[in-house]
This record gives sequence, structure tokens and C-alpha cells, in this order.
Amino acid sequence: MREKIAIITKDNKLIQLRNIAKQDNEFKVDEEEFYKYIDNIKAIVHSHEGSCEPSVKDIVYMSLWPVPWIIGNRSCLKSYLFTALGILELDINSLIPQELYYFLMEFLQ
Repeated sequence: MREKIAIITKDNKLIQLRNIAKQDNEFKVDEEEFYKYIDNIKAIVHSHEGSCEPSVKDIVYMSLWPVPWIIGNRSCLKSYLFTALGILELDINSLIPQELYYFLMEFLQ
């Protein structure tokens, strides 16, 4: 399954971005498309085939973009934030409204 990528805006809208990566198990976003939303990003969302834990590559990108990162698939949805103390798991229910949670679960399948 090809990884999906989206952002959640500060007003809790989900905007799907095109994944231009060559491999199905990674994501890469067109920079022009991403930068259109740069000032309005609340969280970055992407799918994983297996675990909802961040990969080493995810952690590198999390350090560059210090907003919550949401990783999900059919069976889980988790949120993380890169800090000086390390990777913190955030309470997903405190981060996004319940309606958006269900919409994300559908999007990430």
C-alpha cells in the first residue's frame, strides 16, 4: 500500500497532499504544494503499513518540522512531537476533534 500524506490545518481541516516518492513505503511531498500551507499547519499526517511508531526517517523529518506528527493505519492512530527531551507521544484526542479522528481513520486505510 502506498503511504498517504496530509496536513491538518489550524482550523482542523484535513488536506491530502500528493505522495511523489518512488517507493510505496515512504512519502515525499512536492515542496510547492506543501509550502502553500506552511503558515497554517497544525499537524502532519501519514500512513504506515505496520506499526504506528515513527521510523528513523520520520524522526529526522520531525526534528525539521516541529509540529505534531500523526501516524496511522487500519488499526491505530498515534501522534508524536519531537522535543529537546526526545519523542513525546501526544494524546490524539486532545489534539484533534472526535469527528476528525474518525475521518483520519478512514483516510489512512
